[in-house]
Amino acid sequence: MRLLVSVRDVDEALAAAAAGVDFIDLKEPSAGALGALPPATLEAIVAALQHAPGRRPISATIGDCAGTTEVLERVAETAACGVDYVKVGIARGQHALLDALAMCGHAVVPVFVADHGIDGALLARAGALAFPALMLDTEDKARGSLFDIASEVQLQRFVTQVRRSGKLCGLAGALRFEHLARLQSIAPDFAGFRSAVCSGARTAALDVQRVRALREQLQCEDAAQAA
Repeated sequence: MRLLVSVRDVDEALAAAAAGVDFIDLKEPSAGALGALPPATLEAIVAALQHAPGRRPISATIGDCAGTTEVLERVAETAACGVDYVKVGIARGQHALLDALAMCGHAVVPVFVADHGIDGALLARAGALAFPALMLDTEDKARGSLFDIASEVQLQRFVTQVRRSGKLCGLAGALRFEHLARLQSIAPDFAGFRSAVCSGARTAALDVQRVRALREQLQCEDAAQAA
């Protein structure tokens, strides 16, 4: 399982990269679960990471949008900033939006929202379309973590279905250090963190020591499983 950490500026991105994360996700946590950063900030972060040691995939969110046309415009704008993947929130029943995203010509990662249940038919449709990865996240962080909103059976079913479609699978949603062992047992390809690696609330500054500690704990979990 690889580690994705969400960052909001150049300093946080460089700190996350130096701490050894596998994926860097660009978002504004004060603007919601998938809050978008301004294009200028995205471009600055991408440019800074290009000069940092190592190369790791970069994703970015588009924020809340109304209607397929606006979503596609924001996807194109975000992709033009040089990120590898564009994350788009998908609500229940949005089959037409999934179809449009699959045809837009950019590497889009649909993010399903667990708060109102997982739409099995929508997930099956996404699995049949040309997306590199699918994610499951939470919208209302005040309700707790992903594990408070969905059962481990539901999460395992999500991961299994995505894996069978040949795509990478990611889980996120107010995840903490104590969730690592449970995540490892479910075995998504990557897990996303923000709350766990901040000095306070998820809107506070990234704490590089917490990022390193998370990376080290994940490595220890890997070693324990291998043994």
